[in-house]
Amino acid sequence: MAFRLKFSSRALREIGEAQEWYELQSPGLGEEFIAAMELQLKRLEQAPLLYAEVIPNVRRALLPRFPYGLFYAVRGNLIHIFAVLHDARNPRRWPKNR
Repeated sequence: MAFRLKFSSRALREIGEAQEWYELQSPGLGEEFIAAMELQLKRLEQAPLLYAEVIPNVRRALLPRFPYGLFYAVRGNLIHIFAVLHDARNPRRWPKNR
């Protein structure tokens, strides 16, 4: 089955913020963050059920090299990415209207 990705506005904002922060730390690091994100997204498209549920019906895929997780749900052939959080943040504190 071919899966499609759908990003919440929150996830897109968090990706942009993380990229900007890494770029400020070291030129080019923001692009490396995006490359790690793209690699993990390709893996998700191939096998989204491979990653464990961390909250009922919400799974987490960790990024290679960076301390971030992609939080998502699989609904049919759609992978809905809710958030991209630093590992130090607690996903249980999300707003209920994800």
